[in-house]
Amino acid sequence: MRDRGWVHHIPRLMVLGNWAAQRGYDPDALTEWFQTRFVDGYDWVMPANVVGMSQHADGGAMATKPYVSGGAYINPMSDYCGGCRYDPKKRVGDDACPFTAGYWAYLDRTADRLEGNHRMARPLQQRHRLADLAEVVAQERHRGDVAP
Repeated sequence: MRDRGWVHHIPRLMVLGNWAAQRGYDPDALTEWFQTRFVDGYDWVMPANVVGMSQHADGGAMATKPYVSGGAYINPMSDYCGGCRYDPKKRVGDDACPFTAGYWAYLDRTADRLEGNHRMARPLQQRHRLADLAEVVAQERHRGDVAP
């Protein structure tokens, strides 16, 4: 098990951490989860990786912006979307990518907190151009994992 109990930082941050940020998971609980589930989840690196980078829960001390993305980013940066039933370009519907929809719901939920971050200015403005934003947010809330 020790030879397979590690996770590269790309799936750890881009997939697992991204999902947790989008869904509003508790950063301390997530840090503990990473530390106890992976042999390389050392206590000297996980708080910085999880709280600082992946969850942006330190107010930007570690990273200048949240490490969140939708399927449109995950798809070309990985091979995770190839066999997936969800379409990374869709935000709403049965075949809508949960990462794509989750990304926009996350931005809507955290807009007040991220408003002063110059690196998030464009995505925060772009969300206002989404005609289906209210539908996306409602869909993600009904998905059951999103924190209020």
